[in-house]
Amino acid sequence: MMEQKKKKKMRKKNKALLISVSAVALLFAGILYYGFVMTSSGYWLIAKFKPDTEEQKLSYSSAIETVEMITDEGFVLMQNNDNFLPLVTTEEDKAKINVFGTRSVVTLFNSGGSTATDVTNAVKLEDALQETGNFELNQDLLYLHYNFYKNGKVSVDETSAPKNRSDSEILGEEENLILPEVPKEAYENSSLYSDGRTIIDHAKDFSHTAMIVVGRGGGEYVDLSPAELRLTEEEADMVDIVSSNFDNVILIINSANVMELDFLDDYPSIKSVIWIGYPGETGTKSLAKILNGTVNPSGRLVDTWVSDLMNIPAANNYRQINEEGNWSGLSHYTNAPEEFGYFDHLSEGIYVGYKYYETRHDTDESFAYDEEVLFSFGHGLSYTTFEKELLSMDVKDDEITLRIAVRNIGDATGKDVIQVYYNPPYTGEIEKATANLVTFTKTNEIDPGDTEIYSLSFTAEDMASYDYQHHLAYVLEAGEYEIMLKENAHTKIDSEFYTVAEDVIYNDENAGSRSTDKQAATNQFADAHHIDDYLTREWNPASRAFTGPQEEDYVASQEILDAMTYVVPTDEELGYTANDLPVYGQELDTPIMLSDMAGVDYDDPRWDEFISQLTLKELADISGTGAYQLAEIERLGVPKTLQPDGTMAIASNIYSGPIMGTEGVGVTYPTPSILAATWNPDAGYLMGTSIGIEAQAFGYSGWYAPAMNIHRTPFNGRNFEYYSEDGVLSGKIAAGVVSGAREKGVISYIKHFALNERELGARETLFTWANEQAIREIYLKPFEIAVKEGGTLGVMSSFNYIGHDWAGGHEGLLTEVLRNEWGFEGLVITDANMYPHMDVMQMLYAGGDVTLDVMAVWQGGDNQNKIMLAAAEDPATEIAAIKNLQRASKNVLYAVSNTWKMQ
Repeated sequence: MMEQKKKKKMRKKNKALLISVSAVALLFAGILYYGFVMTSSGYWLIAKFKPDTEEQKLSYSSAIETVEMITDEGFVLMQNNDNFLPLVTTEEDKAKINVFGTRSVVTLFNSGGSTATDVTNAVKLEDALQETGNFELNQDLLYLHYNFYKNGKVSVDETSAPKNRSDSEILGEEENLILPEVPKEAYENSSLYSDGRTIIDHAKDFSHTAMIVVGRGGGEYVDLSPAELRLTEEEADMVDIVSSNFDNVILIINSANVMELDFLDDYPSIKSVIWIGYPGETGTKSLAKILNGTVNPSGRLVDTWVSDLMNIPAANNYRQINEEGNWSGLSHYTNAPEEFGYFDHLSEGIYVGYKYYETRHDTDESFAYDEEVLFSFGHGLSYTTFEKELLSMDVKDDEITLRIAVRNIGDATGKDVIQVYYNPPYTGEIEKATANLVTFTKTNEIDPGDTEIYSLSFTAEDMASYDYQHHLAYVLEAGEYEIMLKENAHTKIDSEFYTVAEDVIYNDENAGSRSTDKQAATNQFADAHHIDDYLTREWNPASRAFTGPQEEDYVASQEILDAMTYVVPTDEELGYTANDLPVYGQELDTPIMLSDMAGVDYDDPRWDEFISQLTLKELADISGTGAYQLAEIERLGVPKTLQPDGTMAIASNIYSGPIMGTEGVGVTYPTPSILAATWNPDAGYLMGTSIGIEAQAFGYSGWYAPAMNIHRTPFNGRNFEYYSEDGVLSGKIAAGVVSGAREKGVISYIKHFALNERELGARETLFTWANEQAIREIYLKPFEIAVKEGGTLGVMSSFNYIGHDWAGGHEGLLTEVLRNEWGFEGLVITDANMYPHMDVMQMLYAGGDVTLDVMAVWQGGDNQNKIMLAAAEDPATEIAAIKNLQRASKNVLYAVSNTWKMQ
């Protein structure tokens, strides 16, 4: 009996064990199925352990060289009193430097969000100074900062350096925006050394030269307040202590956002100031080479650096602010749902950055420019001196060509920047700034005593202004246009005058469209002119541009509330009949493969025949499953197109890697504002080709970059991803990047199209209000240049609304402006489509092509494509849905046919 009980008990144990083993096996099988069948996350994890291929190693080496070429030309010497820099150093006689500031040992190489990269191997600033610059650093100060950063202790005991980290995690870390500094008490502490002297006493024995590094982080979901862009109390104490104890101080700015530097005049010992933005993988080496004179700095500022950020016209419209200078809230419609319905008034119109400060200076005698502006847009110093002269201006068929001589009258070889601006006639009919960048170039290296002559050309229509109130078109008003050779946006060197005899109106009734447009531009954003109190040259202090939103602005109209939802129109409402139903799923005797379409012009009718082969399911998959890849259709030879995020790298990350199933991680490039600070479109092209080479090595055919929104204010946490405050500079640099990448067969998705000038609230139905002149002349300008001159094949739309329409579903933006006016041939993808207002049918009907559906892959490959397929199968909407799906598929597959995989 006892034996039977034992056997029975054993059988139960075995059964339980079998069940447990089976459960584990099922779970493991489920994980494998999910990781390798439903998604590609398993392949991503495996790829992490694969060694780099030879092709990847070569692309890495090439990209590293590109990084340093950019930073060599992009870092800006903002101040160099008494010609303090460069520091003379030799192998036998190293210059000694005392380095202060937490950012000296925890440098920001990149920042947070979708452009997250691995900066583990980035060259630390101290290593660059000691190894590349051949400088000797005060080790005790390094240990002081190491210890304080790692554990908050004030000690000079020897310890290891902290590991590289930056705000590069996917969503960023707000606590990494500003790091705590060693408190001033530490510098007064007499117990750190046995001799009773302070660390400052010992540092002065080491060297009379000190370096201070201050910086600010950024990232997605981040806005920086005016208070955060000033020195903290701890930083101010550090600056005071260092500047009061050392004769020669160098200030390094490790920030992509403009900071308030009004303290510089208080400290004559701060001889030199260098802006390095976020230097990327090896950019710190360029700083070392600039400090020792191996590299002659030639970067120029891409923003206006002002003494008081709250005097910027856009400041009071950016966010609500309290007395301490910190953000206290977002502008939100009180009658909208709590989590939706934010707004942003771009009430300053065209007066953004230098366009405001230079125009105010030129037209308002009471304006104290030198008190307001510390460093002008386009400012930058060199270790030599250049003399520029405007030799001649020639006009032929409305093309204006300037011949400019540049002579090096100094003692060192170096590069200079030629900047040309224009001042148009002002009648009061159309707002105009008195300084407008129209063209520029970077010189070659010029030896002392040598002169080089450069020809720069542009067209008269480049000086036209957009008249949204009267002619609803671009207008080149009659009068004299002063063409100015300038040192920067403020300092004029020489000028000539170009005369327009009578108004030239670029519309069908008059002069026709501009030569670069397919059709004449006309108002497409009239409903965005919600606030009519825009800033004018009267500089009215009561304007909303200076005072911010008024009480009545916080109540949304019914039209605004209705705009938060979208209703798909029926075919009958759109005027379609049964005869309009397009052919789809056609079986040809000889199927047309995508390889047959490589090199076929966009307007060739063969595209219609090719697209007619696609089934409704395939059409919906192409438009509806676009996160970090474009759909594969094996039967027609359409490859899966992998396309990670970017801006500062082409690299898989925690978002894109599991979806793409690969772990290709490219080099971290310098922040785009450094690329723009080169003022060298060739540098942009170099970066584009470098990205293209990396893409091919990793198997990528697309890249969610470059980003080219405007630095409307210094407050946007994503300014580090954008080029500058000026559309022409941003556009020309971006066009170089795009054209270089396209030559290597990579689709660049220029983003965020458009008016994505603020982070918080942008994903919660942010209504952006602006006049059409500002929209076109300021915010669309860089995109226009990247399309027309760069030939981009991709565009990414933005989260925000423009007037009453979400930008990703705005027909005026995506169809009328982008395609019909500018002639764009390629595909438009949404930004991450995770928010209720981003209606995929609105996108499709407005001219968008692909939804960046990040959830589809986690649901077995289906999500928003189901919505599109349902609309294509619904008798009430099938005609318009299929027509738009076919148009979208043509745009997508045309772009894919131009990638390196199809060449």
